[in-house]
Amino acid sequence: MLTKIRQRSIVKLYGYCSHPRYRFLVCQYIEKGNLASILSNEELAVQFHWQRRVALIRDVAQALTYLHHDVHPPIIHRDITSRNILLDAGYKGFVSDFGIARMLKPDSSNWSALAGTYGYIAPECSYTSLVTEKCDVYSFGVVVLEVLMGKHPGDIQAFHSSLNDKFLLEEILDKRLPRPKTEANNVKWCISVAFDCLTPSPKERPAMLKVYQDLSI
Repeated sequence: MLTKIRQRSIVKLYGYCSHPRYRFLVCQYIEKGNLASILSNEELAVQFHWQRRVALIRDVAQALTYLHHDVHPPIIHRDITSRNILLDAGYKGFVSDFGIARMLKPDSSNWSALAGTYGYIAPECSYTSLVTEKCDVYSFGVVVLEVLMGKHPGDIQAFHSSLNDKFLLEEILDKRLPRPKTEANNVKWCISVAFDCLTPSPKERPAMLKVYQDLSI
């Protein structure tokens, strides 16, 4: 399935090698490495300005929308994290690492053991083994906050409850960058969309198609 995907924000899988001594995948090379390493590097983080960060958020949203709504059966990534998002020389984002991805089969119960990365896993995964696209939506919300804050937000519910309705952007945005000006409205909108994605109830979270449409307004 992955070798057939040709979406501009998903790392291309060209093929694989299966040998008694070696097994490896042949994937598209993305120059700058993963998002987590860029956010932790002072020099690269400064070059990763607000316009690039907003564009990357849209890139990832578009990739997940494609996986959830344009691929049949839909593919649930299950491990959307800053380490599994790669950036090229122009800071364009690519979703990678489908090692624990699952296809949602209409004739299957789609139950699975808990999988993913701590800090990005949707809360319902702790009490149910049902795999749904809303798991990726939650993880995406965490990544959006991480991109804008320059670091992982930590405990999501505690972070959310610590903010009031009139919080200032300066309270949460990456302080290594100057306050956004031309991108201020887009940054605010990204935060609003992220909070929608982080709604504790999966039924109340938007689908990725709605998320991408909101980010494209």
